[in-house]
Amino acid sequence: MTSSSDTMADEVRIRASSCLRELGFGAHETAVILALIGQESATVADIYAETGIYHANLYAVLDTLIGRGLVVLQQGRPKVYQFAPLAHIEEMFSSKLEQLLRDLKFLQESSKSRITTHALIYTIRGSTDVLAKIVAMIGRAEKSIFLVAPDLDSLGMMVREKLLEAKERRVKIRAILGRKLDTSELGIPYRTRTDTQAVDLVIDSIEALISMPDLTVCGWADNALISTQLEGFLEQSWKSSGKE
Repeated sequence: MTSSSDTMADEVRIRASSCLRELGFGAHETAVILALIGQESATVADIYAETGIYHANLYAVLDTLIGRGLVVLQQGRPKVYQFAPLAHIEEMFSSKLEQLLRDLKFLQESSKSRITTHALIYTIRGSTDVLAKIVAMIGRAEKSIFLVAPDLDSLGMMVREKLLEAKERRVKIRAILGRKLDTSELGIPYRTRTDTQAVDLVIDSIEALISMPDLTVCGWADNALISTQLEGFLEQSWKSSGKE
């Protein structure tokens, strides 16, 4: 394995570890999962050599992971453990997430008749998550997209591809950009405004996002009142921006 491959593997391992901890797995559970994922099978002694977790604790952790469907036990002497197939884990987590979202939506809608829902702006941190939110918003737009960005190229190819897909869905797209596009491949109406700083996005007049230029943090709302207010401000900027 080359040095660059080693570095990439380390980065992926750190990212996977962080994600597992955010999903609620403990430090020992996370270490065992990462130890098993790199092997076809392993004994407790193998896992101990990889993680440094004492045998008594390892058995408890493995029993928990088996109960959660993440680890498979192969009986024998010594016992052999395997990480469950990724397809099974994907299906398991996807179904649980879908059920959770359905339940939360039901609880939210059932409470609307009893309480006043306040307009909330949610903060999203990290360029990866902010960009993912932008891509997802463009992907689910049905009627309109209003995008403001200092430089469209800095948002990456995924944003361009999603805009092209939206155009094919006959979504009305407008953009205010800090500089002219290098190519006309998008073929969308846009105007230039050199003092553009933030990244703003409104879709269908019901979702709004305002982000720092480097996408390190953004505010997002799925509230029609907030979205139409931002859209109205962008309309004024559109009228005062240079035509292309």
